Amino acid sequence: MGGSLNRRTTIAVRRDILEQLSSLAKERKMSVYALSNSVLEQAIQVIRESGSDRVIVNLWRVQKILRDFDAVVVPSYFMDMLISELYRLDRERLLSLFAQLGRDVGTLARDYAKTFDELISLSTLFVYFFPLKRIELKDSGNNAKEITIVGAGGTIESTEAVFEAVKEILNSYGVKVFNHTLSRGLIKIMVSPNTK
Repeated sequence: MGGSLNRRTTIAVRRDILEQLSSLAKERKMSVYALSNSVLEQAIQVIRESGSDRVIVNLWRVQKILRDFDAVVVPSYFMDMLISELYRLDRERLLSLFAQLGRDVGTLARDYAKTFDELISLSTLFVYFFPLKRIELKDSGNNAKEITIVGAGGTIESTEAVFEAVKEILNSYGVKVFNHTLSRGLIKIMVSPNTK
């Protein structure tokens, strides 16, 4: 049985993929056979564990964005405790810092997402890597849109701080928030018709 699994076989791939694979194998000083086996073995593991072939590209995109943003990942419970303590000491200062964070992220995000719709699409990738459970966008009539963010903080203080950052990110895309509701871990935002 073991010998039959190690036999070579032919797999059909598009010519452009084969050319890229050949070029990469040459750069790495590997055979196409060795490189394709390595790539396929790792891809199969990720797909099996995640249930999606898109997760590979999404993982890479998020990793690249986090590196460019110079992000530091900390456990969510620790961040909630830290935010709650700072909120108690100086609420206005804390919210001001999160608003500035939103402006900074909004500026950097424009390198990855040129439009509001691209921003929403990009933001859904972060559901895989942060405590966020879901980000949804739906039309609400009169060209208004509702953004729902589920899992935005384990405390109301964290949720309020995240909202300040999100509001400024949206503002950097020319999208104005005209109504919102917050509860622990849940943000619902109504944005103006002139989204772009």
